[in-house]
Amino acid sequence: MNVRRLGRRVVGVFVHNWPLKVAAIVLATLLYVGLVATQASATFPGPIAIVPVNRPAGTVITNQLRPVDEVRYIAPADLGRLTADDFIATVDLSNLQPTGGPASVPVSIAAKDPRVAILDWRPRTILVTLDQEITAQVPVTVTRGPAPPGTAAGQPVFSPQQVTVRGASAAVRKVVGVQVDVQLDSPIDFDREVQGTPVDASGAPVTGVVLMPRTIHVTITLITNQQSRSVPVNAVFTGTPAPGFRVASVQVSPLTVTLQGDASQLVSLSAADTAPISLEGATRDVVQKVSLALPSGVTPVEAATVSVTAHIEAVTETRTYQAGLRLDGGDPNLEYSLSVQTVLITVYGSSADLDRLGSAPITVSMDVSGLAPGRHTLTVVPSVPSAVTVVSISPPSVTVMVVAPPSAPPSEIPTQPTASPGAPTPAPS
Repeated sequence: MNVRRLGRRVVGVFVHNWPLKVAAIVLATLLYVGLVATQASATFPGPIAIVPVNRPAGTVITNQLRPVDEVRYIAPADLGRLTADDFIATVDLSNLQPTGGPASVPVSIAAKDPRVAILDWRPRTILVTLDQEITAQVPVTVTRGPAPPGTAAGQPVFSPQQVTVRGASAAVRKVVGVQVDVQLDSPIDFDREVQGTPVDASGAPVTGVVLMPRTIHVTITLITNQQSRSVPVNAVFTGTPAPGFRVASVQVSPLTVTLQGDASQLVSLSAADTAPISLEGATRDVVQKVSLALPSGVTPVEAATVSVTAHIEAVTETRTYQAGLRLDGGDPNLEYSLSVQTVLITVYGSSADLDRLGSAPITVSMDVSGLAPGRHTLTVVPSVPSAVTVVSISPPSVTVMVVAPPSAPPSEIPTQPTASPGAPTPAPS
């Protein structure tokens, strides 16, 4: 009875006001059809640039990222035809290792308008080459074209002479230098900032790297009343060697250079000075390749640099020190005496080594082990550092007296008289 009643109640729920319920279903269907009818399914043919995100610090992408070629979407009809600016395409590089080799990375795409539903896109993945970013220092080389008619061009003067190259490790390791090409297009002195080109060992340009700084300042003097003159090279030094050292000699190669420039400047030039070379605190030879410090308008005909070698040597001298004598290896049962207690030692060496030698008292060991009582002559042999040389010793030998202490005489002990056998023993008084 209860089951039958429950069944009638369930049927009643479905059939109660059934005309209204059917009308609601029809209305919902019409609304859905209307919604679909107001939207348009379309395909955007691209291209859409892909933006890398979460790129690890200190890395660089070395390949050109392929764009999104096609996007299928549904959008309200009132939005009209979408463009590439309505989409955002990305690749997440957070888990990509900078190996320098290509790797497949998933592509994500979204619409900027939330009413646009993305159905599909192509490609789903692209290849990304991620490499470690490094820097390196490379030299700059300047070459110039021919001088204008009626003029002569001096050697280029440029700064800086080294630049920093930054980029992917694979590209930076190819760069051996930066080439700067200068064209002299007017009869006036050249003084400009010029773009440099990174090149490899074969001279071919290397792409994918950045130069810091990007330009090189180049100065080239153009001479109209040109003359030449050979003058000696004068090495210019700053600072002094370390205490106890001095400049023994200076070598310059080449010894003379041929300069060219205006006649009025050359006539007063007696030598070609070098850029300053520091000798501050030097304890060994200083060898440098330096440029010439010439007046404006005067340039070398050949190389603009010279090799300078400053030979540094220790300052040497002779000093005399007083040294005490010490007896070693003596027999405790013998007595020793020396003819003198000190000797004079004259040594030769650098000032620094002699200062260290005289910073503490000097003692000479005299070995008396095995000497018998009597008079002995021993040679004085001082022990000094190998950096100094003993010149003389005064006196060169000393006399050692070895004596044995006298033996003590036997003690005199009084003796008592001994009684004869049979003799009466005296009575005590």
